[in-house]
Amino acid sequence: AEPRLIGRSFTVNADLVLDKPDASGAVLALGSHFGGWSLYLDQGRPAFTWARSTDPAEIVTVRADKTLPAGAAKLRLQFIVTGRAGPAEVVLSSGGQELARGKLSTSVLMPSGNTETLDVGRDLQTPVTTYRTPHGVIEGDIPHVGIDLD
Repeated sequence: AEPRLIGRSFTVNADLVLDKPDASGAVLALGSHFGGWSLYLDQGRPAFTWARSTDPAEIVTVRADKTLPAGAAKLRLQFIVTGRAGPAEVVLSSGGQELARGKLSTSVLMPSGNTETLDVGRDLQTPVTTYRTPHGVIEGDIPHVGIDLD
């Protein structure tokens, strides 16, 4: 079988302990607004931003209407690729309940920035999106994040 290095499906499972029901901040962020993605909370609502570049036409945000509760919560991001490096679907859920779903025209992304890394609980250097907290620092704790490649 041919190796799949780009356009690959994955799932992120995050265990969160939130300080308040309207907590904000990054859960997991890769790259920058020049090329990157972020799973985060926006006033308690799970969100995902995909930025292929700074062009607004290449930035997609999927945001839930429902908030997560204060205290312990689980958040899941499913990034489902259809076809080789083809379009993708993003599904946000918690406790087995789907919270939001969105489509991306492509699953190919080149994370941009020589100093950009994969950040947990914050988005250092050049952020992927605008957060309500400085550097996207999460208002709470993230005891565990798991990434499964499908």
